[in-house]
Amino acid sequence: MEDPVRESIKQVDENTWLIGALILHRSSGYSDTATWYDRGDDLIYILTDAPDPAPPFVPLPPNHPNIVLVYDVGNRSAVWSLGNSTFCKVKVRVNDTTREATTLGFVQKQQPGFDTPNILHQAEHDGRSYLFLSRVPGRTLANAWPTLDEKWKHHYVNAVVKICETRVLERRYDWGRGWKVRTRAVSHQVRADYNYHAGNLRQACESMGMDCSEFVFYHADLGPGNIIVENIPDTGSVGIIDWETAGYFPRGWIRTKFRTSSGLDLPGSVEEEHWWRGEVQESLGVRGFEDFSKEWERWWY
Repeated sequence: MEDPVRESIKQVDENTWLIGALILHRSSGYSDTATWYDRGDDLIYILTDAPDPAPPFVPLPPNHPNIVLVYDVGNRSAVWSLGNSTFCKVKVRVNDTTREATTLGFVQKQQPGFDTPNILHQAEHDGRSYLFLSRVPGRTLANAWPTLDEKWKHHYVNAVVKICETRVLERRYDWGRGWKVRTRAVSHQVRADYNYHAGNLRQACESMGMDCSEFVFYHADLGPGNIIVENIPDTGSVGIIDWETAGYFPRGWIRTKFRTSSGLDLPGSVEEEHWWRGEVQESLGVRGFEDFSKEWERWWY
């Protein structure tokens, strides 16, 4: 049987790992030819195709000091921190959806005014995608939240609302060439059979009364865990990570998502866990974004 996604990284030796059909090797010093350089540890990492047959390996030690599993969802997706500067995301490929690397490359070409991860390497093997991304400097808003005063909390609300207001990427939608977004909340056809085609998204949104004559490009998962802020607030700049569910949506879905998705809440350990999405959706409402949460609830249930 195929190994679980969370076991996708195997150890070959102290400085070499097998990841899918790739070999990752690290060594000290600096090289222009390395896949990436970890300045914090003065180490280079080089990705190459694995030989056939693959070298002998053992499971990755659970308490490895440099390769740490930071996210694990069932047998569908896992993310590791590799040293100080890189993440590796391994996911089971969902047929007929746009790849996160494609989306991220598209976003970066727009020069959006906020930080995003850089793509270091991408590959696919045996139905899984392997994406290596640079770490956006700072910490997540979720982690920073207990240390922020009211000024900075409201600053980050306004920063995210401004991103949602950006209309540069608005266009009349070509349904024949649609972004195939992985967003179950508005893209399912039958409860047990998810369909991510753009036309299916349109059908769902129109049934809720949303204007689908123009769509806007939207991240669709702007929870505190996907917003990167400075370790010590200074300039107020932000970064946005995790672009797998981004795509073109009707403008009416933007505020509605904040109204309906508990996944955008702050961590449960925070007393005011609903504050973030409540403030964002209210600010979006002031700026003319419509709320279709009641229509969504009737449609969904």
